[in-house]
Amino acid sequence: MNARLILRQLPNHLIFRILHYSLISQQLREELVVSAGSFRLKGGGNKVLEWQPFVLWLANLLLNYAGDILGNLLLGSLPLEPLCNTADILLSSLICPFFLFNQVGTASFTVPLTLATS
Repeated sequence: MNARLILRQLPNHLIFRILHYSLISQQLREELVVSAGSFRLKGGGNKVLEWQPFVLWLANLLLNYAGDILGNLLLGSLPLEPLCNTADILLSSLICPFFLFNQVGTASFTVPLTLATS
């Protein structure tokens, strides 16, 4: 099948959700790399930061649904209502490892230790 035919058969909201989840996961990965690099440069040692996979998944999940949770708080409805949609939670959970992990169970924090001189 042609790639355009495959994309036409998918619903638009599914494509937008996949893009949203992947961009949020990429943003979380970049933030963690920057914070790991600053930790190393401040004298935290060359010890590799060990992150728990559950914590990374939970942070990714909360970032994915932060807008919905905040919107529900402001509207006066249940804040965790977006987390009741199991299909979206599974989709977010399937996309998360592709951007946060290189191998199963180990987070990828490769930070170059070059200092910028001005």
